[in-house]
Amino acid sequence: MKHAAANRIVAAMLGVGLTSLVGGVGVVAVYYPLRHAPYALQWGLIFVLMAGESAAIHLPSEVILPVGGWLVIREHGLGITGLLALSTIAAAGNTAGSTLLYAAGRAGGRPLVRRYGRWILLHESDVDAAERRMRARRISALFLSRLLPVVRTYGGFVAGLIRVPVVPFLLVTFAGSFVWSAVFIGIGEALGANWSSIRTPMEIAGIVTAALLVLAVVALTLRQLRTGAA
Repeated sequence: MKHAAANRIVAAMLGVGLTSLVGGVGVVAVYYPLRHAPYALQWGLIFVLMAGESAAIHLPSEVILPVGGWLVIREHGLGITGLLALSTIAAAGNTAGSTLLYAAGRAGGRPLVRRYGRWILLHESDVDAAERRMRARRISALFLSRLLPVVRTYGGFVAGLIRVPVVPFLLVTFAGSFVWSAVFIGIGEALGANWSSIRTPMEIAGIVTAALLVLAVVALTLRQLRTGAA
């Protein structure tokens, strides 16, 4: 059990480091295609990039959306109508990508837990308990997850794992993604070419969120070790 606990903590820390590295590469992978693509293609790229972001490819929406607000909305003077239209495209992409993770969680979540969960101190009873706790508030929790850095990427998998109904999942995911998209597209439209000034605060928020996730993993592991020892 102690060996599995150590593995869990190390895996969590490595995951944060890997996510940060991939995220840095993602900034480059997002900015340059959007910056140099023709106007019509920019709309399609935003859909594709936002789909990838929600399918755990670690493309940073904090870059995709402000750049879209700058290049698509501000540069072409589209105003509020353009902002709402681009937010709809971005939210649709997010919903498409998140649906892939939802399907994976729904189809393979419990068998994966049964087969590999013991190596990370996760048992099917833990999933049952989480599902009971979230039964009354899972819709609001799913909506909130779409508004949190890092966490928003994996909300679809968790929703599939606890079997949130498909239609509410799609509607809530789209609604939360639309709010997130509209805010960042609006920021990019307002700041124009100075959109990059928001990167540092968002990077800090992402680091803090990731650190809290690691602390949660460590705390849960230590509690399970104490319970096992008792």
